[in-house]
Amino acid sequence: MSKKEKLVQKIKNAKEANFEDIHLLLTHLGFNWRCRGTSHYTYIKAPYVIVIARRSGKPVKKVYLENVRDLLEKMGL
Repeated sequence: MSKKEKLVQKIKNAKEANFEDIHLLLTHLGFNWRCRGTSHYTYIKAPYVIVIARRSGKPVKKVYLENVRDLLEKMGL
């Protein structure tokens, strides 16, 4: 099982996740990212776009985790 597959399974099964895990997964999947300001990261890989808010020292909010799970489902992962 590759590192990417392990991250996909970790995110799909997690009740909460660190921003670093989500960032690593999305970059492994080929998403380009940009950060406007200090907290909101936008990940782009046509036709998909997703925004994740980073909270210092805290897990990602559940709504963003659900958005990532929905994205993974749309991508067939």
